[in-house]
Amino acid sequence: MTRYRSVLRVACLSLAVCGLAASVHADDFYKGKTITIVVGSSSGGGYDTYARFLARSWPKYIPGNPNVVVENMPGAGSLKATNYIYNVAPKDGTMVGAVQQGILFEPLFKTMGSGKEAKFDPMKLGWVGAVTHDTAIMVVWHTTPFKSLKDIKNAQVLTGSAGATTNYAVYARLMNATMGTHLKIVEGYRGTSDVTIALERGEVQAMTGWDYSSLIGTKADWVKNRDVRILVQFGARKLSDLSDVPLAREQATTPINQKVLDLITLRQEIGRPYIAPPGLPADRLATLSGSFQKMLHDGTFLDDARKHRIEIDPSTADECRAVIKEGYAAPADVIKRARTILIAQTEKKKS
Repeated sequence: MTRYRSVLRVACLSLAVCGLAASVHADDFYKGKTITIVVGSSSGGGYDTYARFLARSWPKYIPGNPNVVVENMPGAGSLKATNYIYNVAPKDGTMVGAVQQGILFEPLFKTMGSGKEAKFDPMKLGWVGAVTHDTAIMVVWHTTPFKSLKDIKNAQVLTGSAGATTNYAVYARLMNATMGTHLKIVEGYRGTSDVTIALERGEVQAMTGWDYSSLIGTKADWVKNRDVRILVQFGARKLSDLSDVPLAREQATTPINQKVLDLITLRQEIGRPYIAPPGLPADRLATLSGSFQKMLHDGTFLDDARKHRIEIDPSTADECRAVIKEGYAAPADVIKRARTILIAQTEKKKS
């Protein structure tokens, strides 16, 4: 995906803008309407923060200037919200979902329950786009004895989680299975905000799989004051801000483990995705995706985002589909190995 991202982005953005110009009928439809963003996470976390920030600006880029409001529908790592958008939400362009990107690979990995809980096809979703390219990280609280990745290789580390299918649990299991760590997942928290409180209180020692953009956007003071240490980053390349933090893929114990790391972390290429129900009228989907891209590339909007420490590095709808297609085309042995890591292993008790 990354090899041709820049070329694809230019082409897709041009198509999106053309689609927006062509959707003249949307003026009449959206005037006086309300678009609801259904956030598949609890209030106060990164997904909620982004959605509420976008909701302030998006209306002025949509023909007809509709209202945009945010509703939270947390549950099973955004499974509840994604199933709702796909099967229940009105198919008229008045409802979109802001969901955790990992859930969009659940039909591939089938890790939840009987494997049939994901009642959606990600290729048939109405793709609006994605806000950023995430880099997940592992942080530990500054009072812990862990100062480097080496320090946690032979120690049990308590890491907080908002659910067995969220990044906080998935990336912890991923580290244990591919990097030889011994992280103990402490579950039961409602969302990111609850996990951060637990970290600050000392209930847990780490947060694993936290989006760096979420850390900067919601807890910038923790970085400034060195309240947390970043021990590892997940992705194909290092962030410039984290040049001294090791990449997880370079710490994989075997070649197949590195491929598994790459497959599971592929979700980061479509950070903070926005989806719509399947079967939307073509002009309304073009309006949603086109206006979304126009907003995310607008200089005034980007200046405001920087002031609020909101990272913007968008993907078009077609780029999102390309990432999904790439993931679902992975070799069977890599998918099988990834699935064994991803299968939820709920901690019965907090430690």
